[in-house]
Amino acid sequence: MKEIEIIQQFENTFIEAGKMAVKLRNDAVIEQKHNSGIKDIDIVTSSDLAVQEFVLGKLAESELKCCEIVAEEDTPSKKLFTKSSNLVITIDPIDGTALYASGKKMYSIIITVHDKKRPIYTFCYFPEVKWGVKIIYDQCQFFGNKPKIIHNTVLPKTIVYSKGNPMNCIPGQSAQFLKEGYVFRNKKEITDEAGSTALFLLGIVDGYFVENGSAVDCLVGLHYALARGFKIYQNIDLTKTVSSMLGGGDEYRGNYLVIINK
Repeated sequence: MKEIEIIQQFENTFIEAGKMAVKLRNDAVIEQKHNSGIKDIDIVTSSDLAVQEFVLGKLAESELKCCEIVAEEDTPSKKLFTKSSNLVITIDPIDGTALYASGKKMYSIIITVHDKKRPIYTFCYFPEVKWGVKIIYDQCQFFGNKPKIIHNTVLPKTIVYSKGNPMNCIPGQSAQFLKEGYVFRNKKEITDEAGSTALFLLGIVDGYFVENGSAVDCLVGLHYALARGFKIYQNIDLTKTVSSMLGGGDEYRGNYLVIINK
């Protein structure tokens, strides 16, 4: 696909954007943008805005301006892209803004492309530790040195999630997984050093659950699972974004649960 070939030409731009976030952190201005009560969602920094504008400005100079854009922040360059397309580019300039603002290392820049059916391109880069993953269709490649993070003891068969409650959302499947020895843990029970996506990519947990995920960051785990051939239970609608029920940006309604094959 032409658009996937084009977006790969911007991967150095994505890495430069990550370096920009690192450079800007000490002087970043923190503001409240939502009132959900969840810090991960509610705050934005001047760095989020600068990084997003840098990336979108570059992408808009290419044929990718004909793609639909779903971006975390409301910055001017969003208007440079078409309003509706079968191909959607999502961008989270700093996934883990709360981690970023508090001096933690495991925040990332996330760029994905999907066709309103499934993710087809993902670039997720953690600039502080210079590690990341690139996924094209079902081909997955990590780059950089795998970081180590401090975390509490994780039991085998742990399924991590960030919000919601899988036992309420998917009670039948949850009950079956509990019978099979799986345990569900909110990422806050495991570490305050990283988000649930990082825990899954690092292999610290054996499963990952997302309910009504943020449109700009929820597809990394799903695309990784698709590429690795993991077990996937999904019911997520990528045809449109809707306002978050928590009051924090746009989301894709539905859920998915992925389990690492052992």
